[in-house]
Amino acid sequence: MFNLKKLQSILLISALITTSSSVPLQAAIRQQPHPVLTESNETYLALSWGDIWKKLRRKRKGGGGRGGAICAIAPSKLVDADSLYSKQGEILEIWSDRPLFLWNIPGGTVTRIELSRQGNKEAFWERPIKGETRAVYDGEPLQPGQSYVWKLSASEPYPIETSVRFQVMEPETRDRISAELISIALVQQLKDPSPEALAMEKVYYFAERELWSDALRELYSVPNPSAELRNAIALLQAHNFCAEDEPKDSAS
Repeated sequence: MFNLKKLQSILLISALITTSSSVPLQAAIRQQPHPVLTESNETYLALSWGDIWKKLRRKRKGGGGRGGAICAIAPSKLVDADSLYSKQGEILEIWSDRPLFLWNIPGGTVTRIELSRQGNKEAFWERPIKGETRAVYDGEPLQPGQSYVWKLSASEPYPIETSVRFQVMEPETRDRISAELISIALVQQLKDPSPEALAMEKVYYFAERELWSDALRELYSVPNPSAELRNAIALLQAHNFCAEDEPKDSAS
């Protein structure tokens, strides 16, 4: 029994390394453990999906969110006054080459999503999505260092469009993050190998670096989510990330 478990563990580790996004094995081995795994940061491991929701809900961008306006949530800049990473005018960067597209439209319905390369108006990927509020890109992997534009079109309550520009990280930065994610997965396998536990570690990894689009992608990718995670997703989907200001307390 011991040998069987050991063999299963070795096979799983080999699969994690093999399926990583083109990260050289030597790079993964050289990486130091991610801070989330160090003794001084053990509090991360006790956090819940509710804690992650509270962290994400503080991030917002100005404009949009009013009746009929499309609020593009991811990939999109979710920033606040305390942001250490985002600078005005900087292009949004993401790690994933198969991003999650997430949005809401109070009082309206989005009908189509399109993805094109920056500088080329012709979409190379599009989907009819009437009534949906999210979509996962399922085309050929996006290219590191390349800039893209995703566009949403709505017909209700009136015709409206919105578009967001983003860039997949340059190869060097993206490979470093990929190697660190492998390290997280290997350590997590020894502690709690469940997909949801690993997703929580990855969500916090991305959130600490203000890579909100990648954090949200991990959050939505969990198969058979727990009741707590389903509740966090419902809160995120209903939250108005495009409001100008936080709603004030009604207590007097």
